[in-house]
Amino acid sequence: MAPVLLAPITNPASGKGSMTESLANPAPLVAIVTPVYNGAQFLEATMRSVQEQTYPNIVHVVLDNASTDATPQIVESFKNQRVPLVVARNDVLLQMDDNWNAALKLVPAEAAYFAFVCADDILMPESTERMVALAESDDEISMVTSNILRNGRFEDFRWPRDQSVFDGREAARMYLKLDSTFEGRQMLMRREAILSATPFWDETVVQASDMDVALRMLGRGKLGFVHQPLMNILDHPDNEFHRTVLPTHLHYGSWFINLKRHGPKALGAEFVEIYKRYRRSYLRRMLIWVLKDKNRAAFDCHMQLLAKVDREPTAFQFLDAIVDWALIKIKLRKNWHGAPY
Repeated sequence: MAPVLLAPITNPASGKGSMTESLANPAPLVAIVTPVYNGAQFLEATMRSVQEQTYPNIVHVVLDNASTDATPQIVESFKNQRVPLVVARNDVLLQMDDNWNAALKLVPAEAAYFAFVCADDILMPESTERMVALAESDDEISMVTSNILRNGRFEDFRWPRDQSVFDGREAARMYLKLDSTFEGRQMLMRREAILSATPFWDETVVQASDMDVALRMLGRGKLGFVHQPLMNILDHPDNEFHRTVLPTHLHYGSWFINLKRHGPKALGAEFVEIYKRYRRSYLRRMLIWVLKDKNRAAFDCHMQLLAKVDREPTAFQFLDAIVDWALIKIKLRKNWHGAPY
């Protein structure tokens, strides 16, 4: 897998009236990274949205994960356009997180920032410009994200609207308590973040390696949040979540892993109570899957996951989770509310 630069990386002048006129000159290089596997259905629109960014200094890194559809031809059609491409193709199909880690290796050394954009998502034209402007306003910001559209509908992540920069630990606490949230597919990070862990995308988190990355970044610095929706997430039956996560409800296990991994630092003294509350809710969900939904595969999957990352649930713990539900009903305990769904 050798990267091919399809156009020189340049630093064109910003457009008249552009926000980037207020940024340092030259504008820092941003690498937008798109790993793709058989993405022909949406890839053209995604790549077009990168080409239409108002920010003046971008390179689009595209790693084709041994696609068998028209993906290579679509990528080829974007060469010699305004935003240069760095393109590579895997000889064999890699697992998703392995492919994303491989894509990171293609980020040019001179890039100051990088952001992943999935091959079925659309950036708003001013997305990179606004996110970089916020990142450049405070050297302690380790990650910038924003509200989004999901299939064209506004999704509010509930961050206080009178604030755009948040202490990292406080932001992680708000996320883990479900007070506020963010989209793991919409994150701008400084290039040095790549060194924060090896591998950067950790497959042991099962499904939410992007949330693991986000929480890791919040442990290193501040959160920058743009309240304007800057990405349109296309949620469709053929995406990874619908194909591999929903059948066995893997996102419940992923949330648990991230809570256990990042909760002690972010939540402090609150961690134990929140851990117990979520674990009991999680066990009740498992009982629903196996007894009501007749989804034995999901139940077995999560029994194995808990045995690996925490401890295998016992019959007494399942009974405790049921008793907990009764105590919640008579308002003697608080229920877990909200995500994951």
